[in-house]
Amino acid sequence: MKQIIMNVLDDMSESQINLASEAARETVSTLISAALKTKGIYTEYGDDEIEEQNARASWVCSICGENTFEVDSDYLVHPKLHLGCALEEETKGKDIKEQYLEASEKYFDDDSDENVKFRNKIFEKQKQAYNEMTSDGLPEGGDTQAVLESRKLAEET
Repeated sequence: MKQIIMNVLDDMSESQINLASEAARETVSTLISAALKTKGIYTEYGDDEIEEQNARASWVCSICGENTFEVDSDYLVHPKLHLGCALEEETKGKDIKEQYLEASEKYFDDDSDENVKFRNKIFEKQKQAYNEMTSDGLPEGGDTQAVLESRKLAEET
């Protein structure tokens, strides 16, 4: 991809284009987009995909700083706390419940538009999964089990 962009810029190198001009930047971006589309490596993302990418970038373990978005929920204490990190901290004397509460504060205090939209989307999916799951009565394990299973289904979709 870098080479394609370099080729477009090389083609324009003799034109003495003024990149301070908005029209010039629009022209350059249009030429680069057209070249990428022609070569088959251009992807246009929708709002949902952009929201997910922004949320993905914000899901970072509060201890190790690694991304937690792709980690299976069985290995997370919280969306922003790896189970392994929490257990390691517990061996140092820090209670796992205390770690969860700290991670929750950071998670729910992040009120960026992307994070709020993504949390609302997950909560809606969980509510829908719960309603579908309990429409014929509670599953074995009761309400707690239904909540846990609906949360897991919401995270998977």
